[in-house]
Amino acid sequence: MKRRLVVLLVIALLSGGLTAIWAQGQGELTVFAAASLTDAYEAIADAFEAANPGVHVVYNFGGSSTLATQLVQGAPADVFASANNAQMTVAIEGGRIAGTPRTFAKNRLVLIVPASNPPNIQSLRDLATPGISLILAAPEVPVRVYTDTMLERMANDPAYGAAYRSAVLANLVSEEPNVRQVSAKVALGEADAGVVYMSDVTPDIMDDVSALPIPDAFNTIATYPIALINDARQPELAQRFVDFVLSDAGQDILVEWGFLSVRMPVMPETVTLPTDGTLLVDGLVLNPLSLTAERLRADYAAQTVAVSYRSGDETVTASFTGALLWDVISAAQPNMNADLRNDRLSMFVVVTGADGYQAVIAWGEIDPAYGNQPILIAYEQDGRPIADDLGALRLVVPGDGHGGRYVRGVVNLSLRDAPAPRDTE
Repeated sequence: MKRRLVVLLVIALLSGGLTAIWAQGQGELTVFAAASLTDAYEAIADAFEAANPGVHVVYNFGGSSTLATQLVQGAPADVFASANNAQMTVAIEGGRIAGTPRTFAKNRLVLIVPASNPPNIQSLRDLATPGISLILAAPEVPVRVYTDTMLERMANDPAYGAAYRSAVLANLVSEEPNVRQVSAKVALGEADAGVVYMSDVTPDIMDDVSALPIPDAFNTIATYPIALINDARQPELAQRFVDFVLSDAGQDILVEWGFLSVRMPVMPETVTLPTDGTLLVDGLVLNPLSLTAERLRADYAAQTVAVSYRSGDETVTASFTGALLWDVISAAQPNMNADLRNDRLSMFVVVTGADGYQAVIAWGEIDPAYGNQPILIAYEQDGRPIADDLGALRLVVPGDGHGGRYVRGVVNLSLRDAPAPRDTE
């Protein structure tokens, strides 16, 4: 694949102002794009140019924070594709963005180590070992922001704690201006480990690094917005490029290069009921899970709640222990529509028992920013494993006066979204 010309932005201070040295032909489109998009966007340019004869796409790849700064300082461009919303906001507040940005891709974090792996790093826990050399992106670069979020989640988990985060950061030996420099240095063996996007493990370094998964409970979904520049030299062409990126053809290319598509799947009208005693977590999630009571006990922080509720003519008082429904759904990585305001608040979890009995839990009930209810997928009652002919797991809803939502033998958690409103005008 031919390499794209990278825009060279030479900013000179002349007569008290900034003058950009830039030349653009009639069919030339200038796109500022996050470094992690390099390979995918080069492939997109090939396809876009083939569909638009006479057009030439010129890229400026770099850290999104650097690109946003260049734009605010007046660098000319037609399109900005950022690796997070924060840097897009910088460009918006700097008056450089036209219209509303659209989310065009998603990504996950991954830990990479050199193929030789001298210190034998096997998991995130090993990053806290004294003497490990760790490379991360600089603080304002999106992948670092996502990495810091991951470390914050781990610090809040008793299995790791704040001391773990401090020990990891004590091993930091370099902070790079973009994610591709992190992956390149690890591939060259200049560090023992680095955190990059899944899409950064490209064919040209695949033989030189090993990718280690980041546990779903700590990983984070990166979202990439794209927008037109307010004074684009080629606004119509720029809009065609954005439309292509969002099209099935553009999305397929992004998926080919390791990104997650923003296309929302059509949900089936039914849910799957496993018959092997496992719990299936599916629906609008990026990482479907199949769990057992043993895995819930081993992989998720245990919570215990005392409840009292009516069941028929009786009052049941009991203590239940299990995993928070919030933690389980979060580990499955909900597939949000990032372009809809508070999309999560229209979501709900359909909880189904082995006998087909169902109850619904609204997202707002369990989200820590809203209801923050400690609703459990319980595996113990009064200190003993749940013994139920329907299965070993039970939905527990503290605060419910009636036990109707205490679904027995839970075998499926399906994340769904409310139907979209229809315009009647």
